[in-house]
Amino acid sequence: MAQVISATAAARSRNREALQCIRRDRFVGQALDLLVEARQSAAEGRFADALEMAYRASLRAAGARVAASTVSRRRRLPTSAWEQVALIGQADAQWAAEFKDYSLVRSRVASGLDPVPDPDTVYRYVALAARYVDATESELGFGGLAA
Repeated sequence: MAQVISATAAARSRNREALQCIRRDRFVGQALDLLVEARQSAAEGRFADALEMAYRASLRAAGARVAASTVSRRRRLPTSAWEQVALIGQADAQWAAEFKDYSLVRSRVASGLDPVPDPDTVYRYVALAARYVDATESELGFGGLAA
């Protein structure tokens, strides 16, 4: 038996896909901007700021991945961005595991419980964030609506 899809349902589906692309591109753009800020902060010796900006860049990339996936349509999502990313697939679960450790360090530094890590550690976190943003940008594409 043929399936009948109303024009309204089809339009709603196209609108949802367009909104997902817009959201994804906005998140990737913000991630790239934050990564520039993180690198600049690190170069200026402001390692706490570099740690924070790199983490925020990673969160924006995570948002782009979730927005581009079917996970975004789930009704009950975990509140943690990294738990949401882990639901996307195996490769994303590995990224999420790496960033859970980073999340803890960043949280403790931001709250003043721990001192800012040494510069080498901060540069490693910035590099991790850069790899994640780069992987997100290349896997999802960027600016797909511009064409």
